[in-house]
Amino acid sequence: MTAIDIGELLPVLLRATVALSVAAVAVIALRLPLRRAFGPGVAYAAWMAVPLCALAALLPAAPTGSVLALHAAPAAQPLAAAMRGLAQAPSSASGLTLLAWLAGALYFAARQMRQQRAYMRSQGKLTRRGDIAYSDSLHAGPALVGLWRPIIVVPADFDRRYTSRERELIVAHERTHANRHDPLANAASAALRCLNWFNPLVHIAERLMRADQELACDAEVVRSHPNARRNYATAMLKTQLSVSEAPLACQWQSTHPLKERIVNLNRTTPYALRLTGRFLIAIAMAGGSLATWAAQQTPTGPLYDVAVKLDIGGASSAPHLHTRAGETATLRSGDGAQQWETKLTLKPADNGKVFISSSVKHSGKEVGNPGLLVALGEPGTVRIELDDKSRLEMQLTVTQLAQ
Repeated sequence: MTAIDIGELLPVLLRATVALSVAAVAVIALRLPLRRAFGPGVAYAAWMAVPLCALAALLPAAPTGSVLALHAAPAAQPLAAAMRGLAQAPSSASGLTLLAWLAGALYFAARQMRQQRAYMRSQGKLTRRGDIAYSDSLHAGPALVGLWRPIIVVPADFDRRYTSRERELIVAHERTHANRHDPLANAASAALRCLNWFNPLVHIAERLMRADQELACDAEVVRSHPNARRNYATAMLKTQLSVSEAPLACQWQSTHPLKERIVNLNRTTPYALRLTGRFLIAIAMAGGSLATWAAQQTPTGPLYDVAVKLDIGGASSAPHLHTRAGETATLRSGDGAQQWETKLTLKPADNGKVFISSSVKHSGKEVGNPGLLVALGEPGTVRIELDDKSRLEMQLTVTQLAQ
């Protein structure tokens, strides 16, 4: 990887980190009100905002003047300021920073793989019966393991420890996890933890997300078995909670708030409220992702109009360019081997003047980098003459537009 690549990659990673952190803080703050108002399923769904905002920060910026970007820009201003502030990493430190990040990501990935393997070994020898695997250990499961074809692991004394009704509810709980693709959600969460190992918010968010996942699963099972709340609570109390972490499995861990889960069994949320909550969450996630994407190119500098009087070998034209300070505007004239391409970048100077730096190419080859210092409203001229008699002359008049 070249120094240029490293210099470009680090700000991208920092943008994604800022967006992810802002989304995590928002969901952490809203998860309890969302659960009380719309049910545990909506609170769990809100966690989707975290990876979506991170992904939106990685997307290419919209073209300047894009309708979507212009509408989203006002809401994106605070996030854009945070992104710009954290993305100003010294180029000399970029390589070391990326190496440290990569080393940490690999370490956390290896650590989670060891945890998953240790957990699977602790489940003992498994004997499958359909989608249920009976362990030879009394301390295994109940849990759902596997990503693409998950199976339900139960302890050796599953048939003796639980009544038939309790067994039915436990299996329904784990199958609900499978139907909701919760193991894949856990895998995505594990990946985010590896990539953001340095960010404490991600580790806190992962723990809370797993708790909300269990509450959402409980709520769905109770809706399907409304008269089995007592049996469901009894099954929870009979279950030995696992003290070992399994990054990819759905298990009843000691970190899950068992008392909170039992209390929530008696709460029901009407379908209309759940539907309203899902609708509001979808709108919020779309808006947050759009604002994150727009923050990449939220305009901050003065907006200029550049009136160009262009003369190329006797052919004249008078285009106008709109550009902001620090941005690059491109002007092309001619076709094929005779095409001229001029890139202009404007920078405010003292006493109402603007410095125009330019890069001029002819037939794809750079032929000049003239610079002009002009007063607003006063013309400045750029001339390029080549050995083959090709000639370009541009008269540039810059005026500042309202924001």
